[in-house]
Amino acid sequence: MKLKLTMLSLMGAMALTAGAQDGGSHACKTAYEKSTPHNWFITLQGGATMMFNGHNDNAKFTDRIRIAPSIALGKWHNPYYATRLKVVGGEAVSFDGFHGEWKNTNMFVGAHYDFMLDLLGLARSTDRPNAFRLIPFTGVGYEYKFDSATVGEKNTHSASAHAGLQLALRLGSRVDLVCEGEGSWNGLQLAKSFPIRFENSLRFMLSAGLNFRLGKVGFTPVRPVDHEAINALQNQINALRAENAELSKRPVECPEVMPQAIVDTENRFLAEKSILFRHGKSQVSDDQLITVFDAAQFSKDYNGDLIVTGYVQKSESRFKDLAQKRAQAVAKVLTEKYGVSSHKITVEWKQAADAPFDAKSASWNRVVVIRSK
Repeated sequence: MKLKLTMLSLMGAMALTAGAQDGGSHACKTAYEKSTPHNWFITLQGGATMMFNGHNDNAKFTDRIRIAPSIALGKWHNPYYATRLKVVGGEAVSFDGFHGEWKNTNMFVGAHYDFMLDLLGLARSTDRPNAFRLIPFTGVGYEYKFDSATVGEKNTHSASAHAGLQLALRLGSRVDLVCEGEGSWNGLQLAKSFPIRFENSLRFMLSAGLNFRLGKVGFTPVRPVDHEAINALQNQINALRAENAELSKRPVECPEVMPQAIVDTENRFLAEKSILFRHGKSQVSDDQLITVFDAAQFSKDYNGDLIVTGYVQKSESRFKDLAQKRAQAVAKVLTEKYGVSSHKITVEWKQAADAPFDAKSASWNRVVVIRSK
């Protein structure tokens, strides 16, 4: 009874861990898009089983071993959490007597639904598959026992509970070598009952085989909305609307055009251009490319040199070299996307203490400023 309670407690703890991974501590880590058709797998294994409890321990060790193949179909819902349906079957042997002198054999087939948690994947929080996985699992299922050697014994149906550990070694992009150790309790009889003298409710199994990944493999991280960036863009829109409102007040008739002086293109300068970034990020977002394009067009039209300066917000100080990475990212867009010569660009970066805006506009300090040299 103590052993049964221990197994059930272990399974309950693992189930709570698997259920909490979406809404608990991992909620602050990377989230991934749902991909129902992707990341399926099938596992083929062969293993050795052995019955425990009762007088089974009194029998010779090698007489207790039986072979049992298994097949499982499952799906990884994210890089660290999966479910599967596993089917296993074979022969089971149990013993009675102080020296295990009486023996009973029967055939069995069972299926159980497992919850699997990759501990190393959970710790790494990455969408790339690990070379090695450490995967505890737990589940519930059904088992059917038949063809008992005991004369007159009827077939039995029972509910089952399972818990174990899988070790997986990646052999290729779609193949893993897997080894499993599993304990199975099937003593809850749904119909009929097995002979009490032959304890046949606790089975341990060691197995090994290959796991094959099916379909598309991998996960796409969800990019959360940056509300500060949205507010900054909304402020820009409101400012443009106000400017348009002022322009609409001008007279409808155009003033007489006066002759214009020749423009001195050699002394043209670029008004400061600001490229905003998300918190802790150094990638230039698509909505900021138009600003970079304007600076590039100035450099090419007027042969002007540019100074690209990266800044960070005070709360981003923990991100190493973030201001440098932002400035270099903008310089890379200027050269590779818009064709500005690299010798016309000077890249520099500042610390949080040198941020251009005060605390009231702190989010604006996640910026790279482009100006004329």
